[in-house]
Amino acid sequence: MAFEKLAPYIDQIERGFKDKKSPREIAKELGQPGLHVTIHRYKTAVWNLKDLVSDAKEKRAEKHDTKRNAAVDEIVNTLDLINLGKLRAKQLMSINLGDEFDTGEGTHKLTLGSASVYWPIGTRMMSESVRLEMELSGDDPESRKASALEDLSDAQLRAIVAATEITAEKEA
Repeated sequence: MAFEKLAPYIDQIERGFKDKKSPREIAKELGQPGLHVTIHRYKTAVWNLKDLVSDAKEKRAEKHDTKRNAAVDEIVNTLDLINLGKLRAKQLMSINLGDEFDTGEGTHKLTLGSASVYWPIGTRMMSESVRLEMELSGDDPESRKASALEDLSDAQLRAIVAATEITAEKEA
């Protein structure tokens, strides 16, 4: 072991480091004031703060990447679901009057009565899917309004600050 002199005191030294004590202070508490240099070398070798911080940053980055990838996967799953809804909506709207299509009870010919059920449902499904897709991308009317209000608020705040500075300069 590189620090054989410290072997009998390792637990006490480690406790001292955790309590943020200096090597000199730890050595005094051990009744071995001459060990402070060895304790300092041990601290540098084992408890190197730069390495610990570097390791912590790497772990944090990995954790961040994991969370980010999970969020991306969730968005991809949501987009897949929206695309499936759009496909089903297109299928409902693509049937023309007189076309035969399969149902759970066999084949059925699309009549005006059944079209009045299928087509509005398909249209509503399609419009909802497109709306959800636009919301996810931030291209829906509500997101644009919020962005415009944010820009307006920033512009108003800048104008207020500028007016305050001009007033302060006149008063001075």
